[in-house]
Amino acid sequence: MKKIFFITTLILFTVSIILAQNMQKDNRKMKPIEKIEEWEKVKLIDILNLDEQASIRFFARRKEHQSKIKEILDQKEQLANKMEEEFKDDSKISNSVYNEQINNFILLEAKLQKERESYIRSLNDILVPEQIAKLTVFEIRFRKEVRQRLMHGKGN
Repeated sequence: MKKIFFITTLILFTVSIILAQNMQKDNRKMKPIEKIEEWEKVKLIDILNLDEQASIRFFARRKEHQSKIKEILDQKEQLANKMEEEFKDDSKISNSVYNEQINNFILLEAKLQKERESYIRSLNDILVPEQIAKLTVFEIRFRKEVRQRLMHGKGN
């Protein structure tokens, strides 16, 4: 009887160690950007003091906004890549082509700003002005905090 108890205990102990290791591996699979986004969501819910319904609506709208922002940033990246390739190509490009690319860049910057403004104004049906103000301050402070942690390590 003691042997059966000992073997069962040993098996359970081994299985629990294996399961714990697998859970740790799953947590490490989460990309750093996903961890930052989850951390940001938790802080936003706390700072804005959102109820469940408002939280659902707010994060749906926020996700849509972030998707639009990502699209514009991708366009800027494509333009930068195109310009960089032209720099590497030693052929002379006319000033009018450079002016057109600069204008495209300026248009994308304006589009980015317009999207951010539109997003903030669209929140009036979900958040009160105080919450929108807290959100704008939070976004600035959060970006700064993430940058500092990335630059100086997690210990600071």
